[in-house]
Amino acid sequence: PAQLRAIALLARQWAPDYPLHATLRQDLELHGVRTEDLPLVLEGLWRAGLTTLGACGDTVRNVTLSPGNGLYEGTRDLTALAEAIEDRTRSQGWTRSLPRKFKIALSSEGDPFGAKPWINDLGLIARRDGTFCVVGAGSLGNRPATGIELYPALPAEDVMALVVAALRLFEVEGDRENRTRARLRHVRERMGDAAFCSRLDAWFQQERGRGTGAALAVPMVTRTRPAQARLRLPLGDISVEDALALADAAQRSGAELRIGLEQDLFVVGPAPVELSAELEALRHAPCVVSCPGAETCPRGIAHSREAARNLLRAMAPEPALLVAVAGCPSNCSQAAVADIGLIGRARTLNGVRTECYQIVAGGGRGETPALAVELAAAVPADCAPQVVTWMQSEYAAGASAGEDLAGFVAREKIRLSDGIRARLSGRAARASLQLA
Repeated sequence: PAQLRAIALLARQWAPDYPLHATLRQDLELHGVRTEDLPLVLEGLWRAGLTTLGACGDTVRNVTLSPGNGLYEGTRDLTALAEAIEDRTRSQGWTRSLPRKFKIALSSEGDPFGAKPWINDLGLIARRDGTFCVVGAGSLGNRPATGIELYPALPAEDVMALVVAALRLFEVEGDRENRTRARLRHVRERMGDAAFCSRLDAWFQQERGRGTGAALAVPMVTRTRPAQARLRLPLGDISVEDALALADAAQRSGAELRIGLEQDLFVVGPAPVELSAELEALRHAPCVVSCPGAETCPRGIAHSREAARNLLRAMAPEPALLVAVAGCPSNCSQAAVADIGLIGRARTLNGVRTECYQIVAGGGRGETPALAVELAAAVPADCAPQVVTWMQSEYAAGASAGEDLAGFVAREKIRLSDGIRARLSGRAARASLQLA
């Protein structure tokens, strides 16, 4: 709570016209800070035990950890390991000038939330026996591809050697000329999976031989203590006053606050937290995430935040589905792995450039290798809420017991595509929309 309060007070002083903004990688952003005020803001963050290292740039980004870490009996507490990885990578100067960004995520079997390992450069999934299933070389972008399994059961003491090995491989083999093909995934695609895994293992064995690593504790969780509240922030935003109210409420109840991976906040504590009416409403909001889109991003094609606002107004909170809106094919909102994804594009309809969205569905949220499949190639933005709410209602009515959306979409893909087409049949421009 103290750190959230510190950030909110900095925002109140130095960026009073903007809310705090939660990203999809467990960061909070302050918008509207003047350049001349940055030193004082950075000093305030440092005094609160916070840093901007890893927030951007061609470096190791902040290591993400499932918001459910340490909360569920039989899982592994990965806090110490995550901190050790951050300390090790930040202490190596060469990791600050990589060919491109490098993302690491940690989660545990049995944790219902996860950390989206399949869309990271390195995903470490703790098994119940204390070893790690390691997946890696995944990323999204214009041509999304999830990762591959690298090691099925890596001992915990070898994790650090593998992290350093993967970074060394990336440093040497990453493309420094073409930034659109510069991620670790592109190294894998260039080499082929088998050669990539062989090369990575050679680096790994070299680091093991050097003694890289340590016997880091990954203790088993012996008692479940589930989150008391999950607050879904509309468009990822929370006002300064609401942030301060949340910090106060958490402190009064002895709770901790965690940033999630879907523009959300978790309240974890021994007892329920008394929230204001405004914050309580966020517990029951639909799960809609968005990138900045054409409002502020130079690559934006569609106004994704406006589309997300419309979806928040139209959707029911149940069944709970992750809907991600991307303003362009770069997929910064992770639409390509969402339950339902909207990916911005433009089409000329009757001579008018029109914002549209490709509709995809059935992704694995980054917790599985599954990418969402296309249901419609281009739906006009003003029709998107109708299409998404119809899909939500069809899933609620037609899913088998325990069936997730991915299974439902795999079974009903043709019918869903036809249903979207039918809902657009009244538009004169239907023929030019090239619906799937």
